[in-house]
Amino acid sequence: MRRVNYGTVGIVGLGLIGGSVGLRLREAGVASRVIGFDTSEEARRTALSRGCVDRTFETLNRLADADILVIAVPPNSVVPCLVDADVFCKVNCIVTDTSSVKAHIVHWTETYPLSFGPRFVGGHPMAGAEKGGPDNARPDLFEGRAWILTPIEKTDRGALEAIKSLVASLGANPIVLSPEEHDRHAAVLSHLPHALAGLLAQLGSNLVHPEAAGPSWHDLTRVAGSDPELWAGIFRTNRAQVVSALEDLEYLLTELKRAVDADQHQALVEFFENSRIAKAGWER
Repeated sequence: MRRVNYGTVGIVGLGLIGGSVGLRLREAGVASRVIGFDTSEEARRTALSRGCVDRTFETLNRLADADILVIAVPPNSVVPCLVDADVFCKVNCIVTDTSSVKAHIVHWTETYPLSFGPRFVGGHPMAGAEKGGPDNARPDLFEGRAWILTPIEKTDRGALEAIKSLVASLGANPIVLSPEEHDRHAAVLSHLPHALAGLLAQLGSNLVHPEAAGPSWHDLTRVAGSDPELWAGIFRTNRAQVVSALEDLEYLLTELKRAVDADQHQALVEFFENSRIAKAGWER
């Protein structure tokens, strides 16, 4: 079988996601070079010392040699990076991102005359950790995880297949959704869990002995320690879908509260049975 090589891969943003992409690419030997840029000198230094990249640069335009450009920055920073990249990206460079919100980015590319417009493939790895930065990057971060891709009608099919292949090389499973489908899924599967983790952590902090918590509470609050600025930006960028998910949650909580308050045993049994069935179907 012919060995895959993606040429020079440039990574914009050398945090947890970008650093982990670089580590896996270099470990798998599927890139000729991995080069990176980050606005933080410390992130650049750490990424280089940990082997996330072969070389780092202090300015974004030094990634002009990239055959594939991976933009691994927060949602509100993706569009400015795309504008800057449009100035220096070489002919036939394929561009993708890792933002957890897609519709506003992808549809922006439909109206802005990017030279690489058809070769932009929106993406989002459904993986992460409560602690960010290149210090916490891992080559196995994406192993077995879904990586959602959001092509649109004008997306170049060759570019899409290249990013699918790249994602598979990172150990992830590519799933194709529309930008709107992605944002709804992300709101329920990623954004809402962060809200719930935060709410539970705040409720627990009001107890006299929160250290008495068991494993289930610790599991459910794990991501409450995530970067506040990052997640505030994500919630604002995906505002409509997050509000919709919160409204659905509010309805379910109201129904559960009503059943508990009225001491309705059968309604509570049905709630937990429906939960068990949903979980079992999810894991098939």
